[in-house]
Amino acid sequence: MDAPLRVLLVEDSAEDAALLVRCLKRSGYAPTSERVETAEGMQAALDRARWDIVFSDHRMPLFSALGALRVLRERDLDLPFIIVSGNIGPELVASAMQEGASDYVLKDDMSRVAPAVDRALRDVEERRRRREAERALKESEERFALAVRGSRDGLWDWNLLTGEAYYSGRLKEMLGFEEHELRGIEGFAAQIHEGDRERVWAALRDHLERRAPFDVELRLATKQGEHRWFCARGQALWDAAGAPTRIAGSLSDLTTRKHAEAELLSQLGLIRQQQEAIRLLSAPIIEVWEGVLTVPVLGALDGERAEVILDALLAAVSHAQCRQVILDVTGVASMEADTAEQLVRIVRALRLLGAHCIVVGIQPRAASAMVARGIDLSSITTLGNLRQALVRCIRAGGGAADAGGERSSGGRAAAALRRLP
Repeated sequence: MDAPLRVLLVEDSAEDAALLVRCLKRSGYAPTSERVETAEGMQAALDRARWDIVFSDHRMPLFSALGALRVLRERDLDLPFIIVSGNIGPELVASAMQEGASDYVLKDDMSRVAPAVDRALRDVEERRRRREAERALKESEERFALAVRGSRDGLWDWNLLTGEAYYSGRLKEMLGFEEHELRGIEGFAAQIHEGDRERVWAALRDHLERRAPFDVELRLATKQGEHRWFCARGQALWDAAGAPTRIAGSLSDLTTRKHAEAELLSQLGLIRQQQEAIRLLSAPIIEVWEGVLTVPVLGALDGERAEVILDALLAAVSHAQCRQVILDVTGVASMEADTAEQLVRIVRALRLLGAHCIVVGIQPRAASAMVARGIDLSSITTLGNLRQALVRCIRAGGGAADAGGERSSGGRAAAALRRLP
């Protein structure tokens, strides 16, 4: 099928124009043509339609090929332009080519029309594609430049073959460097904190050798000597043999976030300390006298709190070599099955250290509820109140006052007992 071709003929001879059209038809084209012979006519034809190619006689009474080229240039039109002339010298050909002509054909050698048209159309198509590629590249570069200016991240690009490196202005600004400073891969490497270097290079090797993601947090020294936290991300390129040739990526400042995380961890640690202090205060261990400890328990006795009390009691009993421990649960609001289990667990653990544990202060309502629920505390010693427990401890330890009065532990115990209500 013949290829359609819109042809503008700048020609004062109708016969020569018709001859050219016949040549195009014989060469496999289906031309649609218009003939003009003045600058005004050419301007009007360009206004009326779009053209694929222009043929122009070199010299006409009212116009010329060089004039036609100027018309195209003024309109910034990139159209194939072929000069057709009966006689044209080398100097005129060179001048026309400099002005933008694609080719020339002598009228007595019309066999060159088809090759000239084919080549001119290919050239203009190549120029069009190149312009589109350049325009796309320019737009991409403009978007990239805009993204770089608008981004808070710094950008870097390393040539692994030459050691050359690119660092964006934002990256240099983040590290306190001027535009002309921070050169090469070594310049960046020198800023890595000594404690992070081995980890950073290991992550980089892992990416280059195993193609694992490169995403690492590190400390970098600024030009002023301050170490700040950053996140470096990158992606490498590999050649056909699998060898890395280039890696580029971004650098994000994490310093503010790291400070916030450190502050949060500090606050959480303080909260845990305060919670621990509150738990200890809610069940303080009191040494009534030598060898006897008492623990007033207030509020609920859940598993976590029982663990705290047990740990503290085991440490105190072991340290002071105590023989008697009194758990005062007067302040425990209700005695559920879980609470009873925790009491039994504490008593058994203390027994393993040789300490006898007495539970006092179970309220009548709680005792009734425990019986109704079938809760069994028969394995532990229970008494009504703290005074009864202290009396038993005195008797068990020979706590009557001796000749030394209140100087002995027994005497002090008796004195303490007298002060109880």
